[in-house]
Amino acid sequence: MCDFTFPIQTSPDSLVEKMSKSITGFGGTFTGDASTGQFSLSTPVGKITGSYALQGQNLQVHIEDKPFFLSCGQIEGQLKKALEGA
Repeated sequence: MCDFTFPIQTSPDSLVEKMSKSITGFGGTFTGDASTGQFSLSTPVGKITGSYALQGQNLQVHIEDKPFFLSCGQIEGQLKKALEGA
């Protein structure tokens, strides 16, 4: 449904740790390592499920399912905010 690529400024292990804590802190599920993984998170308008892959200094995110009322742009904006400082 949606694909994003974000440059990363930290080690893959550190980024994965931050992503895991953030997603599970909001009641979501996260499985993965410093190369690939999956996640899901419930929002007030529905569930988001996706996967990620770390390639070099880039994080690639693929959103597999999302609520109809939530745009790819909104998800991308929230991901950018969450990744700032990572």
